[in-house]
Amino acid sequence: MTPRHIVNVIPLSGFDAEGEPEIHAMSDGSLYVVFNFMPPSDAPEEDDLGQFANFDREMGEAGGVPVVWEDREVFVIRSPTPETVERVKRFVETYRARQS
Repeated sequence: MTPRHIVNVIPLSGFDAEGEPEIHAMSDGSLYVVFNFMPPSDAPEEDDLGQFANFDREMGEAGGVPVVWEDREVFVIRSPTPETVERVKRFVETYRARQS
């Protein structure tokens, strides 16, 4: 089995000024949405992640595909569709504005 590696990095903006997330397109076709801070660095500290507790479910609904919250800052989309990158990009980049 060939090891999976990053073939493309898509920067995202508007989520966290202290460290914006990225979508990593992988050699096996999967996507990793990688955040520097989850919740964002300027979010109130809460033990249960506060408004971000269902972020994986919300991202999956927006992207139209299942999303696995693999690690605190890593979300995995194993089988993206051709529209997934754009839909997830729009979701992440506008999430904070929608929550205000």
